[in-house]
Amino acid sequence: MEKILVYGMTDNPGGIESYLLSVLEIFKNDDVHFDFVTDFPAVSDPDALKRYGAVVHYIPPKGKGLVKHWKELCTLLKAHPEYQKIYFNILDAGAVFSMVIPWIYRREIIAHSHNGATDKERLHNLCRPWLRMMTDKFVACSHLAASFMFGNNIEKYKKVEIVPNAIECSKFKYNSEIRKEKRNELDIQQNYVILHVGRLTRQKNPKGVIDIFQQLSMLDDSALLLSVGTGDQEEIIKDYISAKGLTKKVKLLGVRNDVAEIMQAADVFLLPSLYEGFPIVCVEAQAAGLPCAISDTITEEVDLSGRVKFLALDRDYKEWAAELMPLKDFPRQSSIQQLIDAGYDNEHSETRKNILKRIFK
Repeated sequence: MEKILVYGMTDNPGGIESYLLSVLEIFKNDDVHFDFVTDFPAVSDPDALKRYGAVVHYIPPKGKGLVKHWKELCTLLKAHPEYQKIYFNILDAGAVFSMVIPWIYRREIIAHSHNGATDKERLHNLCRPWLRMMTDKFVACSHLAASFMFGNNIEKYKKVEIVPNAIECSKFKYNSEIRKEKRNELDIQQNYVILHVGRLTRQKNPKGVIDIFQQLSMLDDSALLLSVGTGDQEEIIKDYISAKGLTKKVKLLGVRNDVAEIMQAADVFLLPSLYEGFPIVCVEAQAAGLPCAISDTITEEVDLSGRVKFLALDRDYKEWAAELMPLKDFPRQSSIQQLIDAGYDNEHSETRKNILKRIFK
């Protein structure tokens, strides 16, 4: 059996975490086994990892001392010679500081890019040549994520595997009864509901979410914003909402395990991120039949249903609000077949499994 050590699982239930769980599901009856190494104090869903028989190894974060981080990685790889392949799921080339130990130990390094830009641009650009040198197999969630992580000319000398960020489409299929129940539970029966799902961090542009919604609420008094997620800007955003007098119109729901049901209750999905690799949450929203308004910094590859509207971040937020208004009565129709045809459903994605097999075997 092939045993692969996976880096990239964090304590935040985000896109990478969802992707990695889907990989475990795909290979649960195969001869590939995944264990994890993390420099976070916890992982987002330890029970799920346990169900798949995955072991989690905890090492010190780089921020608390790079030497300690390296020593623990050395100890781990010495104790587990069976980990001949290390699968790095990364957001920027700074991950090379963790790759250096497996590279020294001559393990095969698989680098999977999950981002299309970074706030750490200078560090990323400095580290990218080293990342390319150490990486044996190049993987990305989109062509944008590939060129960002590995360079615009990467395809000229290295093959990059593009792995669709597939989901369990049936879980998100639109259901009018679930919609009614969830809207009653959240007490939003009469509201025009805008949904944002994402970490409250600079990348996701949470202040922009609030600013857009404020303009929309001026056009439609029934407008209400649901925000799912937490992050380092949570307290800042709470103060921002209060300062704008929107406390009664914005519900910060935190981390939830019922996102699929909340998507049924919403009317529009909003994602004005500064950058993304390929947002899984946008695929989920399309599976739920939601119209999506997202920033044009996000790759057009994410529009799998023809229901995604790309808007420029430099446009006035009044214009964003005006674009959202006609979506209020958007007909909820299933987009699942389109997602299946595009290879973004776990249950019907043989092509995706074959790509992953090439990567891991």
